[in-house]
Amino acid sequence: MSLVLPGTLGVLVSRNQAAIPPISEADFCRRLSVLGRRSGLSVMAFTAEGVSPEKHSIRGYAYHDGVWTSGRFPLPDIVYNRCLHVHESQNVGHTLEEMAELKSRKLLYWSRNLPGKWQVYRALHKVDEVRPFVPPTAPYRDTAQLVEWLRRHSGLFMKPQAGTHGKGTLYLRLAEGDRGLLIQGRDSRNRPFRRLFSELDAGLSWINGITDKRAYIVQPYLKLTSQSGRPFDIRALMQKDGHGCWCLTGFAVREGRRGTLTSNLHGGGEAHPAEPYLRKQFGADSTRHIIGQMMKLSLTITGALEERYGRLGELGIDYGIDRDGNIWLLEVNSRPGRASFFQIRQPKCAFRSINRPLEYARYLITQSKTTGLQGAGASLEHTV
Repeated sequence: MSLVLPGTLGVLVSRNQAAIPPISEADFCRRLSVLGRRSGLSVMAFTAEGVSPEKHSIRGYAYHDGVWTSGRFPLPDIVYNRCLHVHESQNVGHTLEEMAELKSRKLLYWSRNLPGKWQVYRALHKVDEVRPFVPPTAPYRDTAQLVEWLRRHSGLFMKPQAGTHGKGTLYLRLAEGDRGLLIQGRDSRNRPFRRLFSELDAGLSWINGITDKRAYIVQPYLKLTSQSGRPFDIRALMQKDGHGCWCLTGFAVREGRRGTLTSNLHGGGEAHPAEPYLRKQFGADSTRHIIGQMMKLSLTITGALEERYGRLGELGIDYGIDRDGNIWLLEVNSRPGRASFFQIRQPKCAFRSINRPLEYARYLITQSKTTGLQGAGASLEHTV
């Protein structure tokens, strides 16, 4: 059947054949749909496979009255890209643009996506106010580079340039009297592992096998653990509101299991309200200082990245705090999850995390009709 919905937000997601409907982030799309209908904005979720230029339509999914319905949709008023696969989203972007051109329309995109981690680190390292909080970082080149860094630092941390959810992360340190190599990490299914190589060359060869398949970055290992020895980080969710202005939606602590490397919720971590958690770790005065610094940093980071890459709609900014209370910028994500804000049981924060993307979508649609905004520099491309 054909579903014609005025004021439509099309959410491009990855395909998940095991789910019903077969899309990723179905729960997020459901929440968007429920809140969107209250204010006259309909939400349609779709995957790259659903785009049919020959039929001039998109096969997607709409949620209404507690039921997901599959149907064919016209081009939405605005496209919100949540697809995790870079090339897939770029290819479908070109197809959508061709469809829009046939209808004498210009596509309106909700936001750009950021490039890989190395490009973002490099961009932020140029910002004077941010540079002191960026750990030394370099793209992985070869094993000679690793040996040099291992001699210089007590441990190293490696992560994929385009990775998510902590998958593929590695911790390295010399072992066996500096003749061997200890490697801990998470595999492609996010399962923790530990390998001890008695010969350094054997461990380095194993790492080369991993990095041949995808690009990695290298950093000194930072001990970012709580007093109880659990890894933790702090997610700051920055979002634009209904006036197109950046706002802090909230902070949430993500704490991993003891003995693991990462605090990501997909790796078995749990979320906590930020302020009481930090007070327990650092005391009230230090916590006020840490939160104030993170608020200031987050606003600076959003402005710097938007100036560098073009219009953005939301950012998940992850910070680590070492035992001395020093703040470290760990990662910036232009397609942030918000599960932690539901787990910490702060309803207002959780509501804003879903509602602000809808507010910003309505703002962009209104601007496009009144001022001729046509994408405002955004697209499905991952800027490099």
